[in-house]
Amino acid sequence: MSRRRRRDDLVWLVVPAAFGVYLYTMAPAVGLIDSGELAAGCLMLNVLHPTGYPLYTLLGRLVSLVPVAAVVNRVAMLSALLGAAGVGLFLWLSRRMGVKAEVAGATSLVLAFSQPVWSVSVDVEVYSLTLVLAAVIWLAVESSSQTRGLLILGFACGLALTNHMSAASVVLGAGVAVLAADRKRVMQRFLLLTVLFLLGLSPYLFLPLRARAGPLLAWGNTVNLERFWWHVTGKQYQVWMFRLPFSEVAANAGRGLVLLARGLAYVLVPAVLYGAYRTFRERRSMALGLAVTAVLSFAYAVNYSIPDIEAYYIPCFLALSVFAANGLDRLARGMGRWRHAVWIPAVLALALNFPDLNRREDYVAHDQAVNTLASANPNAIVFTDWWDVYSPVFYLQHVEGLRPDVCIIDKELVRRSWYFEYLARDYPWLIENSRAELEQYTVYLDRFERGTLKDAAAIQRSYIRLLESFAFNNPDRPAYTTYAREAGQDARQMFRGVQWTPVGLLFELRRDTLLPEFDYSALEVRQPPNPSPRTRANLDRYGLFARARIQALLARGRDAEAQLVDEWFSSVRTPTSGRAK
Repeated sequence: MSRRRRRDDLVWLVVPAAFGVYLYTMAPAVGLIDSGELAAGCLMLNVLHPTGYPLYTLLGRLVSLVPVAAVVNRVAMLSALLGAAGVGLFLWLSRRMGVKAEVAGATSLVLAFSQPVWSVSVDVEVYSLTLVLAAVIWLAVESSSQTRGLLILGFACGLALTNHMSAASVVLGAGVAVLAADRKRVMQRFLLLTVLFLLGLSPYLFLPLRARAGPLLAWGNTVNLERFWWHVTGKQYQVWMFRLPFSEVAANAGRGLVLLARGLAYVLVPAVLYGAYRTFRERRSMALGLAVTAVLSFAYAVNYSIPDIEAYYIPCFLALSVFAANGLDRLARGMGRWRHAVWIPAVLALALNFPDLNRREDYVAHDQAVNTLASANPNAIVFTDWWDVYSPVFYLQHVEGLRPDVCIIDKELVRRSWYFEYLARDYPWLIENSRAELEQYTVYLDRFERGTLKDAAAIQRSYIRLLESFAFNNPDRPAYTTYAREAGQDARQMFRGVQWTPVGLLFELRRDTLLPEFDYSALEVRQPPNPSPRTRANLDRYGLFARARIQALLARGRDAEAQLVDEWFSSVRTPTSGRAK
């Protein structure tokens, strides 16, 4: 074997290297945002939140059955595997496009260690599958001059849309690329390509079939065409899409450009520009498709107002990485003995992002969920408006069997008719004891979901009555909230005739003025070294309850207890060893 061939083969070591970094920095427990819902949903074959992610659910189901570690760790491992596979496919694409081995390997590691890709490869998330499918699509585009490549492209485009709608930018870009390359051949095979595309979409059949089978949680209740369409198009999220003022879009665009530049380790930004120029000259149709994907993906991300938006840039970042590989390859050809410097951007990317993306000590979501449940008395009813509490608790209760006696209700999901199917399955007594209030409320709710509601005040009053009935119609069960009375309009309107008493990480709804004892030192609060803004927001919630508890204790003359709570909260704010107890 020649020395050059050995060097070309060795470059594939970047794939296990990326996988090794993902394993080392992987979250050790259930995480924030959707981690809990996704992990539990894969194991239980639930219908997940819009747009359903059927392909991910089926893959997650397979890995969830592997008898190693906890279920959430198994599904997180899937993210790491998919992330590394996406990096490997990008490396393959770069080599097919003629990029030299060293440059292809180095650029692949920059992609692997970028914030959008790394962050979704170390926790339970759907987006690393988007990277894999997008890379497959571009590989198919690169080989679309052969009939086999074109047919694979048709199927892969349909399949990509069954995971996440951000892949639409890749599908459209790929369509532009192949039409620009050989429109006549595409038209000749249009019918076959359409059939393959629809076949790729077939995992969506899982949603209505599974919803009709009656899983524990069937988000959207996709049992008919109308509700199926609402779900796969993300109807409930469209209020946050393409309705932002220009100032907010501009601010998002600024943050997006910084994110992309940082993902390219900054030094590769010129390589992207040069690579785009070279690719347009040498592979005009491919370059046009990549540019369309980059622009559409960027436009989608900056016009969507959600906090965890970084992963939506993955299609854009993948397209820019192709340009970067081509540009760096041309530049490296003239570097002679300095060609090994192409690895510097990969080292920079690793060094830049490791402190922020190392999740191996991140127990924040797990601890917050456990502490919330520990704050409730047996057989409690807990109302929450905080998804970062509800999603991890859902996983811990239904997968790990922690505190199944606690009935936890997401008051925001009470605004969705399908949620009552879940409540009826998990807490049949809750629905039965509020039957009259629910029947009145669902009349308004049906009009709201169909866009025909004319009396917003009436549905709000009915909504509040229903929530209150869950607590008042079950007087033998203690009731709590995870939010303060001043948390918003809903909170100010509900439970007006009772006391909101701070106990642990909850407010107990009481008819008397008693303040039960609670040992805050029993709550374990482990803090990661470099918490993200979202993680910090969850850690800051401990202050809400601590301050409310201290104020209530002082008002009752229980100064010694107030001092103990203050000391505990001080240890939470300034931990000395990564944890507080």
